[in-house]
Amino acid sequence: MTAVTAPARPNLTGALSAAARTGLAAWAIVALLVAALTVAEPGGFWAAANLANVLTATVVLGLVALGQHVVVLTGGIDLSVGSTATLSALLTAMLIDGYPIRTIPAILAMLALGAAIGAAHGLIVSRTRIPAFVVTLSTFYLIQGVAFLVSTTPAGQVTRALAAVGMRRFGPFPLALAVLAAAVLVVGVLLHRTRFGRHVHAVGGDAAAARSAGVPVRRTITLAFTIAGTLAAAAGVMLAARATIGSPTAGQGLELSAITVVVVGGASLLGGRASLAGTLGGVTLLALVESSFTLLQLPATASDLIRGVVILAAAALFVPRSTGD
Repeated sequence: MTAVTAPARPNLTGALSAAARTGLAAWAIVALLVAALTVAEPGGFWAAANLANVLTATVVLGLVALGQHVVVLTGGIDLSVGSTATLSALLTAMLIDGYPIRTIPAILAMLALGAAIGAAHGLIVSRTRIPAFVVTLSTFYLIQGVAFLVSTTPAGQVTRALAAVGMRRFGPFPLALAVLAAAVLVVGVLLHRTRFGRHVHAVGGDAAAARSAGVPVRRTITLAFTIAGTLAAAAGVMLAARATIGSPTAGQGLELSAITVVVVGGASLLGGRASLAGTLGGVTLLALVESSFTLLQLPATASDLIRGVVILAAAALFVPRSTGD
């Protein structure tokens, strides 16, 4: 007599892991949060001003997270991106100081500064045995210290044109969102349509095997950190555009937020796996959480608590885990 085999039950853990790898999980949480905020404050949440605030909040974090995404793919981490953004924001405003003719040169100088900082990180990490965590933790303090040496108080002033980029909106869509969209396009093409992108995934998967296969590991790591530094500097320029002045504390906390959204988006901190869609979903999730405090008039003292709960819940449900003991 032939035994009848029962249909296999869906593997929930596998489905959640697959959702995380594709970035679907982060967007699922975003959809749930949007539904909850719609029920709580239907008129306030869908107001053009509130949507613009949410989208504006994604720009700076999104730029920094994109750079972190590339570095994490190589198996590294960059804890200095917040300090780089801070220094860039401060110097942008001080160099421009209200003179329109200085705007473009100052922005280009900041992007070059960010690229140089990132390249230095990449060279140190790729040519020594010092972990990226240690290298960038030290420069986190070093760059922040330089910012305080430059000025301990807000200084400088951007032009009206640059301020318009940071604050002007068309309905619910801020003009600054175009900057993030352009960065997403560039990073997406680099990671998924170029040899550099294949090298990044290979180095993150197994650096020794990649080196044996002829992948230029040192150059790949250096370029990854250079991209992260450049995007962090771009985030600093956008911080200055939004505030219209430079602040020596403008980018504090961005490094942890960037790591958070990359992990919530399904990335492995060991390298080799990260979803660009998931990272963007994590950015949107964090922006929604931040904006909900103002929308629901929640006490500011509860912000870290609630944000931590949301992030922990998202990670517990969707971040891929090993099935081994």
